[in-house]
Amino acid sequence: MKNKISKKITPWSYLATLAAVHVVFLLLVLIKVFQIPMHQVWSVQLTSILLILISSAILFIRNNGEQTAQTFRFLIINVTQLLGYLSACLALIYTDQSVELVLYLLGLSLSVLILQTSYLVRRLK
Repeated sequence: MKNKISKKITPWSYLATLAAVHVVFLLLVLIKVFQIPMHQVWSVQLTSILLILISSAILFIRNNGEQTAQTFRFLIINVTQLLGYLSACLALIYTDQSVELVLYLLGLSLSVLILQTSYLVRRLK
């Protein structure tokens, strides 16, 4: 018999799932996998958290639970986050930041997008 997993998307589970990615990347800096100054890590982390808060606002504010609207919101979230992360990466590149910081942001954004996609698709079935 299959376990019944709650398929309802809640703001707290969504934010907790994506916060876990940020904690893992912060731990990677603390154990010196990335040699980046902490003030730069915090700025990249805050930029990513801002993008996640914007996406959660798109997903949860005035959400009526209709399947078509959910899919449309999901597409809007992906486009918003992709453009946001790419804009942040371009800003880092044009301000001559270290390559390691740019790669850190790219890794963080890719992880967030993959985890978010799997989370939302599992619950939209």
